[in-house]
Amino acid sequence: MNAKILGNRARASLRTGAGGLLIALLAATQPYAQKADGSIARLRSVTGNVLISRESGLASGDDELRLSPGTRVITTANSTVVVEYDDGCRVTLKENQRFEVEKGKACALLVAQPQSILLTPEGAAATAFSVAAVVIPATFGIGAVTFLIESRSKTTVSPS
Repeated sequence: MNAKILGNRARASLRTGAGGLLIALLAATQPYAQKADGSIARLRSVTGNVLISRESGLASGDDELRLSPGTRVITTANSTVVVEYDDGCRVTLKENQRFEVEKGKACALLVAQPQSILLTPEGAAATAFSVAAVVIPATFGIGAVTFLIESRSKTTVSPS
């Protein structure tokens, strides 16, 4: 064969090998580039109105939204979402629940962490009791002050 043809083949092989190596390096570093923002989880299977609590306030959450530690996820009525951690742990939130994204906890603890945002019957009873504990004494106090004012207004200070 001609030396010129062999030289062209060698250059083509070198280009192909270098291109393949470049693609392999880019593919290998891609997951690390996505986590540079400090996120450790993402939203999956978003249905309904899912809210994300961040430093700037509440925002609507969409599929694939990356979540950082400390971010709160809140589902409203008729809404569900799955918080999927990068390590594969999946936390499912049903309607009217909240969840805080945390780092370094076992998956079983994270799965047990979602809390209801609705007032439970026990919570309602406690709230009613605490309101009654404030309102009833205040009402008696106002009544007692009114009684004293009226009784003093009927009593003369000096005999007439």
